[in-house]
Amino acid sequence: MSSAGMSSARRLHWLTLLTAMLVCPSLSAQTPTYRLSVNTEEYPPFNYQIDGVIVGEATARLRRAFDETGIDARFQLFPWARAYTEARFRPDHCVYSTTRTPARELMFRWAGPLAINEWAALARTDTTFTPTRLSELVGLRVGSFREDAIGDYAESRGIRIIRAPSERVNVARLEAGLLDVIVTGRATAEAIAAERHVVLRHLFTFAYMPLYLACHPSVPHHVMMRLQHVLRATP
Repeated sequence: MSSAGMSSARRLHWLTLLTAMLVCPSLSAQTPTYRLSVNTEEYPPFNYQIDGVIVGEATARLRRAFDETGIDARFQLFPWARAYTEARFRPDHCVYSTTRTPARELMFRWAGPLAINEWAALARTDTTFTPTRLSELVGLRVGSFREDAIGDYAESRGIRIIRAPSERVNVARLEAGLLDVIVTGRATAEAIAAERHVVLRHLFTFAYMPLYLACHPSVPHHVMMRLQHVLRATP
C-alpha cells in the first residue's frame, strides 16, 4: 500500500473511533464509580423501611446525591449500634442520619446536613409531672438507645440513662410503664408511637440539631466534597 493509502486508512480508522466515542460516551474517558456501604436504622421520618426498601426524607436526599455523583451506594438497615460501629471501624462504610458532635467530629468524614432533628423529652399522657428542662429529669427513669447522641447529651448533663437497642424498644418500654420519660427525636418517637396507636405527651424541647451522613475516614476527601456540593445545591 502506498504512503498516501496508509495515511488515508489511518485517518479513516481514527474517524471511525471518534464517531464511536461520540455515539457511546462510555468508550471515552469515564470516571470510575466509587462504592460505599451505607448503613442506617429505623428512624422515621428520616430513614426507615417499607416492604424491604429503605426510604425516608434523609434517604431520598442521599439517593439523589449518590445518583448525581455516580457513587454506587449499597443501603443496609441495622440496629443503630451496629450501623454506627461499622461506619466507625470498617473502610468505605457510612452511617446516617447522624448527629455531628464534637466527640464524633474526628472519627468520620461528613456530608450534609440531611435534615433537622428536634431533641425532646416525651412521656405517656397519663403522667402528672411537668418538667421543663433536662435538670428536672433527675430521679426519673429516662430512656434512650445505644450510641445515640441525644442520650449521650442528656447523660453529660447528669441524667441517668437507661439504654435500649433501638428507638422502637424505647417507645415500647415507655408505653409499658418501664420508663417515665424518653429523650429522643420528637418526630421519630411520635411516628413510632402512632404506628402503635399510642399518643405521647411532649414535655419540652431542648435542642434542634442537624443530621448528617458520617463516613469512615478511608472514604476519599474528593468523594465527600462531591457529595457535599450536591447536597448543598439540592434542598
